Amino acid sequence: MRTFVATVTLLAVCACTPSALDAGQPSAHLGQPRSGDATDSCYQQMLASAEEKALKAKLPPIELGSLPSRAQQADPTMATPQEAKLVLSFHQKHVVPCRQEGLMRSSTMGPAIVAILVESFATSDANYLKLVERKMSWGEYNREVHALRVDTRARLAAAARQQNNPGLEDLAQDARQRQAAMLALENWKRLQQALVQKQRQLNPGDPARLNDCSYLGPAVTCTSL
Repeated sequence: MRTFVATVTLLAVCACTPSALDAGQPSAHLGQPRSGDATDSCYQQMLASAEEKALKAKLPPIELGSLPSRAQQADPTMATPQEAKLVLSFHQKHVVPCRQEGLMRSSTMGPAIVAILVESFATSDANYLKLVERKMSWGEYNREVHALRVDTRARLAAAARQQNNPGLEDLAQDARQRQAAMLALENWKRLQQALVQKQRQLNPGDPARLNDCSYLGPAVTCTSL
């Protein structure tokens, strides 16, 4: 399924889990992004970026199915001013646009999936901010990423299994899930604004933008602000 492929690549850039969702169907098995897929292009650009190469020993791996190493999780050092600039540059150039593409496509899987993804984005962005503001070490950051990826994988797998059981779905539940997704989108936007402000401070010559996402009919639509 294209939407599931989009989700797995999306998670690789949001500091969530870049591994397969167990959706209960063989056709929903995830692997590497399909050649020519828009999310595949995002993924390849991240791997080839100057920021990824410069921070490869520090940032958690973005290769699909990977988690931060023990050494990364034990790193007691704080981000240097140059590392903070690179982290923000990577976020703005690659994470922001790739999340937007993936979220819009993955939103067709339903509001429960949207809420989980967006809540993970918000947690990820809060951790980015703590890292660049030197409020957490690289090790603390990578431990947070590890926990977030594992937790998000479990939540997405549970949501996917529930969607495959029509008896567990009703209109009232869908409305509750949609409301939760909209609240998550609002909270995520506030956290993005804090990162945009930090980007303008540390990298004044680079773009500073955020994803402004909301529901339009059954799916999420996003614009860059």
